[in-house]
Amino acid sequence: MPGGPTHEPGMWQQFRRRRVIRVVIAYVAFAFAGLEASEFFVPYFVLPEWSIRAVLGAAVLGFPVTVALAWTYDITPDGIVRTPDELGPETPQAPVRRPVWLVLSLLALVAGSILHLIRT
Repeated sequence: MPGGPTHEPGMWQQFRRRRVIRVVIAYVAFAFAGLEASEFFVPYFVLPEWSIRAVLGAAVLGFPVTVALAWTYDITPDGIVRTPDELGPETPQAPVRRPVWLVLSLLALVAGSILHLIRT
């Protein structure tokens, strides 16, 4: 409707449209599998005990990077492409950046807290 209020999708609708939730679930599953495998193979290969913490730290630090890449890019049959904003040419850019940076900042804070707990 011309001149009427524009409906901007919420943050969770953006996560669903950009398939971030699927990527997060897959990342958590693979990180869990990697941690379980590291707990199995560290004693077998006589690796130092801190190797398991290193795998956990890499999984925690990789999580915000994975979320940011899932937000920005899509995997299509044509390859990896940038996710379109789905805004019409007459609609200005939606102010989605603030919630995304808020979520990424919270994820970084959680990752730092987990790493701090691991080290103590």
